[in-house]
Amino acid sequence: MMTKRVHWARSLSALTLAPLLAGCGGGPRPVKVSGTVTLNGQPVEGAMVQFVPVKDDGRPATGITNADGGFNLTTVENLDGAMPGTYKVVITYRPPVETGPAQGTEQGMRAAMKAQAQQKKVKPKYVIPPAYSDPARTPVAQTVPAAGPVKIDIK
Repeated sequence: MMTKRVHWARSLSALTLAPLLAGCGGGPRPVKVSGTVTLNGQPVEGAMVQFVPVKDDGRPATGITNADGGFNLTTVENLDGAMPGTYKVVITYRPPVETGPAQGTEQGMRAAMKAQAQQKKVKPKYVIPPAYSDPARTPVAQTVPAAGPVKIDIK
């Protein structure tokens, strides 16, 4: 009787742990990806860089460029990189909206609306050609893992 209980308990433990162990360590992991975005040779700050997988089973990765145009990609965890594969690279830039008082208040809402209206009148700091912001038309493709930092120079 004791042997059957021990055998049953071991079998139950194995069945319970099997799905957990199958998810641990199996399959590809993100690869660190960093790079720079320049527009006519000048660094682009505040642009969103998106790696859009060419195949449906891939996972997108994103990053935001810093003051020197540099970016690091994130897929699942902060700055973990991109999954191995082939990607179309999409770059978009929208000027940040300046906000005044705390949002959620009437005064804050009015200030945000005023800032947005004024921003429409101001030319953006960078003008990225429209093809770069469309995954179907972007001329930039990238394979991960990359052989070094990714360099994207928009003309």
